[in-house]
Amino acid sequence: MVPNRAFRVSHRLSGFTLVELMTAVAIIAILVGLVFGIAGYAMRKASHARAVADIEKIKNALEEYRLDFGVYPTNTVADDSRNWVSELWQKRQLLVLKGWNNTSVVYQAVDPWGRDYRYYHDAEGSLPGRVYATNNNSKFGYDLWSEGPETNAYDDIKNW
Repeated sequence: MVPNRAFRVSHRLSGFTLVELMTAVAIIAILVGLVFGIAGYAMRKASHARAVADIEKIKNALEEYRLDFGVYPTNTVADDSRNWVSELWQKRQLLVLKGWNNTSVVYQAVDPWGRDYRYYHDAEGSLPGRVYATNNNSKFGYDLWSEGPETNAYDDIKNW
């Protein structure tokens, strides 16, 4: 009896080997890491750029205020932006930041990291023993800064 070739079954299975599967997973993991790394870097750069742009807007509003009234708004409590924002926003609408649309609300000027922008100006010139500054650091006669992503002084974004 001659065996029928039509009934022969091949026992060879096709598919991925473990090495091939691990290589594909490793390549995908590297690509995902690159995407998240680049996205994180882009977000950090965008936050920094927004803070720089906001500080420029605030500087322009302070200059307009000075042109109108002859002085900068006095603020000796640098870590609370409601004082000087009420001068620039509620009274004159010189400063408008993202989301500000109601003049009856006292807004805070908040940086991209959720902390108030810092503004210090003492009309007398200096207050001895102040934590923030004994003299204004900038050529503008006031100090304006953001603490940046960390609260250390190395990543502050300043006007001086």
